[in-house]
Amino acid sequence: MTRFARLSLAAIPFLALAAPSQAAVTLTTTLGSTASFAAPAGLAVTFDTELPDGVSLMLTGAGILSGNSANGATPGFSDGSAYLSVRKDGVATLMSDVGVSSVSFFIGSIDSYNMVELLSTTGALLASYNGSNLTTSANGNTQQANTNRRVTVKVDPNDPLIGGIRFKSAGNSLEVDNIVFSVPEPSVWMLMLLGFAMVAGATRYRRGSTQVVFG
Repeated sequence: MTRFARLSLAAIPFLALAAPSQAAVTLTTTLGSTASFAAPAGLAVTFDTELPDGVSLMLTGAGILSGNSANGATPGFSDGSAYLSVRKDGVATLMSDVGVSSVSFFIGSIDSYNMVELLSTTGALLASYNGSNLTTSANGNTQQANTNRRVTVKVDPNDPLIGGIRFKSAGNSLEVDNIVFSVPEPSVWMLMLLGFAMVAGATRYRRGSTQVVFG
């Protein structure tokens, strides 16, 4: 695996008008702080180590950075660790092998031209947001809590599961860190276990048939 590859309330939840599938998606943003920067429980992508098993990252005009440069600024409230930076007209797509009901990420110095797209397990667009959807002051400030936020998106139980998230930017730059996919729903695990059981059962059946044929 490759390494690359002023909202006055602290948290504001609301239903987002979603993309062509019309999925009901709840978006919650939380003011930046050292606590909200930290990755919550789940399958975390921190960009400090190899990607977790079952997660892939595709980059175009984007990369993993540390510190401040012309290519990106360390997100506010960061612990100084590596982060993902998407340059002008760049794209970064993070996909999970297993569908989940929610995904969370910390986005720094939010600009109005930053774009986040929520994807289904098949890659279909579930919802999209620009920087102005994430804060009322999307001016790129690197220090204020209002423009450095923890964002969480969650789909309705009756809608398609989340399979990935795509970050885009029409200007320099979009910076994001500590992306976390929620633990798969129990029903998903049951389907996976059922699939494994069916494969194992089919294997045993084939072996049994073979033994009979050669008996």
